[in-house]
Amino acid sequence: MDPRVAAELAAQAGADGEFVDAAFQLVLRRAPDEEARERALEKLAAGTLSRATLVHELVTSAEHGRVRELDDAVALGLGARARGERLRWLEAPPGTDERLVEVPWVLSRLVSRGRVLEVGYAHAEPAYLAGLLRSGVELVGADLASRDVDGMETVEADVCDLPFAAASLDQVLLVSTLEHVGADNTAYGIGGTTDESARLRALRELSRVLRPGGSLLVTTPLGEPGDQGWFRQEDERGWLELYASAGLFVEEVEAYELLTEGWRTNRSFRPEGVRYGERGPAASAVLCADLRPGRLRRLLTPSGLRVASRRRAGRAYRRVRRDL
Repeated sequence: MDPRVAAELAAQAGADGEFVDAAFQLVLRRAPDEEARERALEKLAAGTLSRATLVHELVTSAEHGRVRELDDAVALGLGARARGERLRWLEAPPGTDERLVEVPWVLSRLVSRGRVLEVGYAHAEPAYLAGLLRSGVELVGADLASRDVDGMETVEADVCDLPFAAASLDQVLLVSTLEHVGADNTAYGIGGTTDESARLRALRELSRVLRPGGSLLVTTPLGEPGDQGWFRQEDERGWLELYASAGLFVEEVEAYELLTEGWRTNRSFRPEGVRYGERGPAASAVLCADLRPGRLRRLLTPSGLRVASRRRAGRAYRRVRRDL
């Protein structure tokens, strides 16, 4: 048989309901809502909608645009990790959220093997979790909320009091999570009490469970400091002081800002007037940091001294530029 005819017959095989379900899962990565499913089935049965047009409508939808952007971000991060490249100077389109920067930044720094804890996994992007599961690491999720994720060990636990032995994890990931620790998390269904000391206690607890040489990758909203109730935003100095108070050495840090042209690295970032939700759907800037336990011990190593010297020189350079 002509292979093109065979392909047409294969595309039309099976019941319309099976096709609609499969198309939604493939293109939008979810099951269709009941109303959309019924509408599609009625039009397919009446001949006013073809299967090809249904796929076209799904692929050209705004929702699929978000799916594609996250797919690209995951692919970029995992591809860089496979090459041993730590991504920097990332870019993303205007009007998008910080995940398009955070996800590839973190995935490119994911350890090659070992036991990795994802904190706050229950509300993480499915594409990001799927990328972690495909990476080959031994993945563990901890959250006060619960979510069933095949292939991932999960625990309901407070990040300030984790059920893990000391020095039992190779890496910890907090993607847009630390700012919610100790905040009013009623929106997430996990309580409305606040505790300003919780972030510091959480970082110290994560240091406890990390093995020597392990890393803590943290991304947080950046800008004008303020308490939004359900999260806390800090400027770069505020976040770095928190990390230092927890005894963490900043191995690497990079600030990104959502500008008119999109997400860009900003080495001379100014926090004044940079507020959550005013430039896009979520954060207007984000700070990505690679942290290591044992700040004093790390500072005494040759590589740690080099990192600290470069960072101090960079801050001095930014101050000079601001004064010009």
